Amino acid sequence: MQFAVRSPGTDPDQWLQGLQQIPPGFTGYSLDCPYPLPDIPAATVRALRAWREERGVTYFIHTPVGKLSLGSLDPVVRQLSLQEVKRAIGLAAQVGAALITVHPTPASGCAQVSDQTVERLEQEALAEICAAAARYGVIIALENMPPGSIFAQRYSDFSGLLALLLEVVPLGITLDVGHAHLAQVSLPGIVHRLGHRLCHIHVHDNDRSGDLHLPVGQGTVDWPDLMRALIQIGYQGFMELEFQGHEAHMASRHYLENLF
Repeated sequence: MQFAVRSPGTDPDQWLQGLQQIPPGFTGYSLDCPYPLPDIPAATVRALRAWREERGVTYFIHTPVGKLSLGSLDPVVRQLSLQEVKRAIGLAAQVGAALITVHPTPASGCAQVSDQTVERLEQEALAEICAAAARYGVIIALENMPPGSIFAQRYSDFSGLLALLLEVVPLGITLDVGHAHLAQVSLPGIVHRLGHRLCHIHVHDNDRSGDLHLPVGQGTVDWPDLMRALIQIGYQGFMELEFQGHEAHMASRHYLENLF
């Protein structure tokens, strides 16, 4: 089992500051991207590469939540969203990132026929960016979202995500444990349904009262059940802790390692 932490902010200077504070035993680091994604200074890119080459850090990229709309009915918005993800792919190629987490199209509030159109446009956009990312050996992974948010229910109960996996073969899934717990999804069940398409995991806890991003064990997620399912499918990816605090990171890693 491999563990990652997320950068403390979206400013590239914060990326480098966070790298210097990665806890022992963590070998992955997620770059939380600003919107819009600017040209990253050459010195920052060189520093990120040096950390990867000298210390064996695996990078991930996290695109902004709710800012991109790959299935938008507005062609201008859709094209701008595509361009933004392609800029993230360019950054991944520069720094050697392994995976980019993207988010579903926010709910449009349109009629059902429009929702079907959104799904088709989103499928086409995801196929395009998966093909672009594959040229650099980068995986595109779609994240499940919490219920009652700006995203449609199909992205929290996994029905929409599973449908997309059937249509976009290279697409992976970033399983957000806290979001799935809020949606009252069976974590072992969804792990088995995703199988090898499960590429990355966001780790945080809650008590189903909200998207609290608590450390492991401070909510009601059944972590032993989840870890058993991950062992059964032979999961080899990273678990990215999506909360802050050195002590919380260390305690959560030790707990999950013991379960694994």
